[in-house]
Amino acid sequence: MTGRPRGVWRIRSGAALAVLLIAAAARAQIVNELELERPLTMEDAHPLPYRAVSSSVDWTSNWREGRNDYGPGFSFTYGLARALEVGAAVRYVSSPDVNATRGISSGDLNLHALYGITPETASLPALAFRVGVEFPTGLDSKGTDLRLGGLATRTFGAVRLHANFGWTRLGDTGPTERKDRLEGVAGFDVITSPRGVTDTLLLGDVVVRTNPVRDAETIVTLEAGGRFRIGSRTVFFAGMGSDVTGSHDRAKFRLRAGITYVF
Repeated sequence: MTGRPRGVWRIRSGAALAVLLIAAAARAQIVNELELERPLTMEDAHPLPYRAVSSSVDWTSNWREGRNDYGPGFSFTYGLARALEVGAAVRYVSSPDVNATRGISSGDLNLHALYGITPETASLPALAFRVGVEFPTGLDSKGTDLRLGGLATRTFGAVRLHANFGWTRLGDTGPTERKDRLEGVAGFDVITSPRGVTDTLLLGDVVVRTNPVRDAETIVTLEAGGRFRIGSRTVFFAGMGSDVTGSHDRAKFRLRAGITYVF
């Protein structure tokens, strides 16, 4: 009579352990998933898992020497296939007429695809390729833009290092604007718990990008932030940054906060 209860106990214990492992993996995934601009510029080289769906909303405020601006952003991402995600995003800012001259759109529709070229191994980083198109659906928009980028992510224990590179070809520019723009990002994220629990992730990066205005100083941005799990499928994120070089009307301080829900 003792063999049957012992067997049942083993089955239940194994099932409970499997549930815990699956829950831990899901929790790690939604916190570690670094979506572009949520909350920092950097993005990791791991596409959203197959058939997973992620939706985000945030609010961003920029304090400038010129006119301050603020507004919401929305995004939707879907794991279309294994190692392939597709998504759409839109961001609105106040004073769209002024921001258009800074190279900042308001209400333009951004579509993207992120393909994982190789997964991370013990000796090599994860590599991914990103392609995006920005359509002039917003206010004071001027043309359709093409964006291409490469991403790399390397893990060292609780720390991950990220490198992003992007090239943008603008469909329409003014006489003083650059038609081709480059961007490079170097950053990291780190799990704060000594037990490896990924409820909290701290982030930081440095962004170097071409100034939208010809012959103007290169823009260098410093950013820091975090992602915090507040539910089984919900992540709160917040970040801040500052353009330390660039035009006179650059963002002296930027604050962004929002919510991501994965299902």
